[in-house]
Amino acid sequence: MSIPIWSSDEFDSPVSPHIEPAYFDKDLDAWVLSRYEDVLAAFRSSALNIESKRPRTAEEDEGMNRMRAEAREALSPAQLREWSEVIVPLIEARLQALPQGRAVDLLDSYLRPNCLDLAALVTEIDPQDAMRLQALARPVSAATAEPYDPVLRAESKSVMPQLEVCFHGKAESLRESGFVALSHTLPCMLANACHALLQSPRQWMLLHREPGLAEQAVEELMRYAGLSRFLGRQAVDDLILGGASIRKGDRLILRIIAANHDPARFTDPNELDIHRRGAGHLTFGAGLHACVGANLLRMASVAMIRPLVATFSSAVLAEPITWQGGSRFQFPVHLPVMLRKDVVSST
Repeated sequence: MSIPIWSSDEFDSPVSPHIEPAYFDKDLDAWVLSRYEDVLAAFRSSALNIESKRPRTAEEDEGMNRMRAEAREALSPAQLREWSEVIVPLIEARLQALPQGRAVDLLDSYLRPNCLDLAALVTEIDPQDAMRLQALARPVSAATAEPYDPVLRAESKSVMPQLEVCFHGKAESLRESGFVALSHTLPCMLANACHALLQSPRQWMLLHREPGLAEQAVEELMRYAGLSRFLGRQAVDDLILGGASIRKGDRLILRIIAANHDPARFTDPNELDIHRRGAGHLTFGAGLHACVGANLLRMASVAMIRPLVATFSSAVLAEPITWQGGSRFQFPVHLPVMLRKDVVSST
């Protein structure tokens, strides 16, 4: 079976994502959906599940539903506010340490340590253990970025038992899987968002002048530069999507980046526009397949991007970007930037 790769879906592709009606790809042995309306319908469908080598049992479905309910309860608005009150001063302190006039790696000096602080807070581990567990979890993140590599899958599987015994939070999704998401996936997502702003200096300046637009800007950044290129699903019943007759057991590939750049849904989809309203992006899924941690990721994104852009009036890349990751998502190895604050006149 081939690895699903569309060069037009790469973050720095010079051409727009190719969007077309649903079709069956023999090499991928899967239905491919790229139109916004088709991917949205797939996310809303109860006839699709996460890919599995065997059908899930009723008990497994019940356990999955229970886990999602626990996560929603654990991620209540009150809890998010409480975490925000703790993490924002840490972010502000790290922000003040960022230099002007010389290159600094925004990923290693700002995004990763902030995300690691948040990961330790949310998963209730000793902050002194966070860096050790972050290193231990690295193979899990690598296997998520490239799910078709058997070596990475084996390495990920081998470290999971070591991670599982380290987390004891109330909600299962806020234990080892939550730690991996916050300490590894979140900084990758934010690095792509910051890179998008660096490539659009006018948008950076607009947000600098209007930091109140940060929440709206984050939604646009998730649409424009969302991390996951695609997600896999499997039909548990016969259904029709985008005019395609899909049978029980069929595999589907949902091209998230393509759907988020569909001109039938978004005006000027290949332009970053922080004033865009009602984007309705699919980066965090939708409907029955919505990411239960989406509001936590949104809170964290705003908490880190808003003060960064409010503090610095501009930022430029200090050197070309090298990308790493796999077929599912890629992100910068480093994000070296030169930051500048507004010059205040003395007259």
